[in-house]
Order: sequence, then structure tokens, then C-alpha cells
Amino acid sequence: MMRYCFVCLLLVIVSFGRVNAQENRNGFRLDTIYKSGAKRQVVRAPVKKSVPLKSSVSRKAGKWTLSGSCGMSFGDYTSIDVSPQIGYRWNEFFSAGGGVSYNYHHSSNRYDMNYLGINVFGRVNPVRYIALQIQPELKGSWGKSYEKKIDFRYVPTMLVGGGGVIPTGTGSISVMFYYDVIQDKYSPYGKNWVCSVGYSFNL
Repeated sequence: MMRYCFVCLLLVIVSFGRVNAQENRNGFRLDTIYKSGAKRQVVRAPVKKSVPLKSSVSRKAGKWTLSGSCGMSFGDYTSIDVSPQIGYRWNEFFSAGGGVSYNYHHSSNRYDMNYLGINVFGRVNPVRYIALQIQPELKGSWGKSYEKKIDFRYVPTMLVGGGGVIPTGTGSISVMFYYDVIQDKYSPYGKNWVCSVGYSFNL
């Protein structure tokens, strides 16, 4: 009888150990839902899609510019120069455009001349603050020279030169030096270098 009881107790202990081992599989105790046969719902965290970063170097959009230069001098020699221009800047290196110009030159007892013309220009900025420019022009001139009337005539010019450009909040200030390479004898620029100070607005 004692042997029979000992065998039954041993079977109970072994059975309890197997059930306990089944419950502690993978190092944790299974919950009651899993043991009852119900399917456990697995909630998966949403996977964030990697978004490629935008390049830090972006191509600058083109801009229209309104620029102009004005120069005046008075005394025995009087000079007035007004040259408004409109242009388009493709990027930080290249721009082009055109405009009109009016020049008045007077010298006592020598000449009294007017120049009205149109022009186109192309500008290159090889480095910041430096500009190179070419500007063909066609001017119409009339006036007096040594008390003799000068009939209307066309005067071709081509200014080539460069200078400095200083950026500002709304545009830039430029100080340019030009030379007329055509050297027509009626050119208002003569054989000397011409200095022009202007301002450019970004539209």
C-alpha cells in the first residue's frame, strides 16, 4: 500500500513539473489567453519610410533686374549721362539685357552734342564681387560743333570692360570701367576709359 501511494505521488510530481516547464517556455510564463487556445493579436509598429534628404545645393531661379547709371558734371565742361536698363539673371554667373541711354556733352565755344541710343549687354561674374561686361550700342547724335550745326547721324559703339559689384539688401551697386573698342570719330566716349557707377534692383 505504501509503495502504491509513493508511486502515485511521484507521478503527480512529474506531471506538475512537465506542465510548469511548458508554461515557462522561452523564459516567460504564458498568459491565460494563450493557454486557453485563443489567438493572440500581434500589433506591429508602423515602419517609417526613409525620405531622401534634399540636396543642400539648389539651383537659383532666374531673376529680372532693373538697373541704371547716372553721371553729371558741370562747369566749363558739362556732361549728363542717363542709362536705364532691364536684364535677366539666369544664375549667379550670367546675365543679359538691354536698355536706352541719353548723353549730353557741352563745352564752351566748342561743342554742344546730344546722343540718344539703344544697347544690349552681356555680363559674366567669374567670381563674387567681380563683373566683366560687353555692351554694343547704336546711338543717334546731333548738335553743334564750333558753332556749326551737326546733322543727325548714327554712331556705333561697343563698350568692353569690368569692375566691382557690391551686393545690397535689394540689389547691388556696381562700379565699372569701359573702353569703346570701335572708336568711331563721333563717339561720345573718345579714346579714354569711361567710369560708370550704377545700381541694380531685383524685381
